[in-house]
Amino acid sequence: MEYDYTNDLAQFKIEDDFLRIVFATDLKISIDVAKALVLDRLRFQSYSDFKVLCDVSQIHSIDIEARTYLSTYGSSLLKKVALVACTPPLYQMARFYIRTNTPKVPTAVFRTTEEAELYLKL
Repeated sequence: MEYDYTNDLAQFKIEDDFLRIVFATDLKISIDVAKALVLDRLRFQSYSDFKVLCDVSQIHSIDIEARTYLSTYGSSLLKKVALVACTPPLYQMARFYIRTNTPKVPTAVFRTTEEAELYLKL
């Protein structure tokens, strides 16, 4: 069964036993935006735990407070996270996030959605 929800920040969709999040084009993630994203995600997933695929390919920027928040409180009710970054700069940004912020749940970055889906199915 599939469920989806879209707002100004992202599209959320539950399919194949994981949550897929695609962020809005040119999204600038501040601490306030990060908190709104997490609250929307938790409400959407009905406060149940999920594996999540986050397509970060359209993100413009993310500030340090937002990165810290997402790696800690933002990991609530997540089992595993796969970040998809299709461009080299965003791929490096995602790798930097994982290295410096050390998310509370297993997190990896991939260049394709297919690779990320395989990771989540393991």
